Amino acid sequence: METRYTVRQAAETTGVKAYVLRYWEDELDLHIQRNELGHRYYTGYDIQIFMNIKELKKRGLQLRAIKNLIPQIARTAPGSAESKVKLLEGEVQECEVLEDEAADMEAEDEILDSAEEAEQVNPKILEFQAILERLITQEIQSKNEDEERCRSLDFAIRRQQMARKEAAAANEKRSKRKMHRDTGK
Repeated sequence: METRYTVRQAAETTGVKAYVLRYWEDELDLHIQRNELGHRYYTGYDIQIFMNIKELKKRGLQLRAIKNLIPQIARTAPGSAESKVKLLEGEVQECEVLEDEAADMEAEDEILDSAEEAEQVNPKILEFQAILERLITQEIQSKNEDEERCRSLDFAIRRQQMARKEAAAANEKRSKRKMHRDTGK
């Protein structure tokens, strides 16, 4: 009977966290077997697949590219680890070249698309920027005017308060003098 590994055992063996193994399983459409209770169990072959995926990830491949390699890895003899490693070494180089070419083509397409869009949208963008600048300038002026109005109002209120205090003080002095005169007679 074939050795079965739990998720924890597979994680320890591969050096990859359990949640990552489950993520890879979902993303790469790996068919992991389950026991009678519905729990995952991994075989030696599954462990080797995960080790290969880990190596490919370490070499910088994305899951998208690895997903394309999985059928080729699966076609090799399940018991032969050496053949899988050889396959990985040959396919990784080929896949890296294909990824680089695809990335270059995408970059060129994006540059061309953005250049075309810039030519078409440029007048609209410029008009939008001009409108936006005008609105910002108006808003700043409005805030400055509001601020100046508040300062002016605050100054007027303070001046009025000072005048009242001075008037009250003067009134108090008069009252004291009058009272002083009245009591002094």
